[in-house]
Amino acid sequence: VQNAYYTIEPYAVYPDVRGIDFDQELLANMISENPNVEEYETDLIYTDADITIKDFGMEAFPNLLASFSTNYVNNPDRTTNLKLAAGKIDGTVVLPGEIFSYNKVVGKRTIAAGYKNAAIYQDGQVTDGLGGGICQISTTLYNAAIEAGMLIEERRNHMFVPSYADAGKDATVVWGSTDFKFENRRSYPIKIDASVSGG
Repeated sequence: VQNAYYTIEPYAVYPDVRGIDFDQELLANMISENPNVEEYETDLIYTDADITIKDFGMEAFPNLLASFSTNYVNNPDRTTNLKLAAGKIDGTVVLPGEIFSYNKVVGKRTIAAGYKNAAIYQDGQVTDGLGGGICQISTTLYNAAIEAGMLIEERRNHMFVPSYADAGKDATVVWGSTDFKFENRRSYPIKIDASVSGG
């Protein structure tokens, strides 16, 4: 296990490393009790670092690479979805060469996760769907990623032009089929700050 740390001169951020071990005494006992067995199995023991790269604030990420915002109407259920999705990506650190996947970070949109029904585009029409509105968060992040010079790996636009973005400047996401992904091509990690407030 290794804690995350950073240096200023030269500027570098080093991610935390999760420790992996196993119970050596348990395995030794298994071998001594059954010496003729060719293969033994034991559970791995994982230890998380005390200080992770997500714990670092502006002191480790001093330079603003890009920012982007979109406006929303305060519909309570849709706003809940926006806040949930933004909360999932807020603080995410993308290492050099790493690919950020919106669906992987945000996760499945379920009632248990707190998502509400709100307007979505489906089959050529506007209807209510679980997690409606979270494409506004992926769209906002997409535009910030472009401004920051990230390499866009996967992005699709909606069938209609959404109210919060210009034509061709949106990024739709659907769990299990359509994702938004970008790669950090810089030589240092980047950190995503995301929030929803005040429209």
